[in-house]
Amino acid sequence: MNINININMGDFDREANEATERLYQAAIFELHNIGENYITRAKESGNYQDQSASLRNAHSYRIYRDGVSVDGNIGELPNGKPNPTGTMFDRLKTGKGLEFIVGNGMEYASFVEGMGFNVTTSGFLLVEREIRERFG
Repeated sequence: MNINININMGDFDREANEATERLYQAAIFELHNIGENYITRAKESGNYQDQSASLRNAHSYRIYRDGVSVDGNIGELPNGKPNPTGTMFDRLKTGKGLEFIVGNGMEYASFVEGMGFNVTTSGFLLVEREIRERFG
């Protein structure tokens, strides 16, 4: 008695690729929400006097997949000034897998934070907590 089993590996590969893509899209969706929460928290928690509104509006995030930006929100600065945060993110990415970067690219953000003011800390803590809760 012989049993012949035919397995079409092309169908298996297609199903595996589709499942992987669904996981990527679900992760991007979650990271998008976390990024928006970061921006909101960082803007609302900042206990500094923002003279030009640039520091508060520079809070941003970007999601990369294999080095290509697939989602994000780079804050708009007043008077059409360029926001250096996106350029900073592009320098930080490794180009491998799914990457999520949040922060504030204004050159004086770390100085203000170092003076004891909350620029990014509360937003970073929120991101860390939400990533642990959603991704384990």
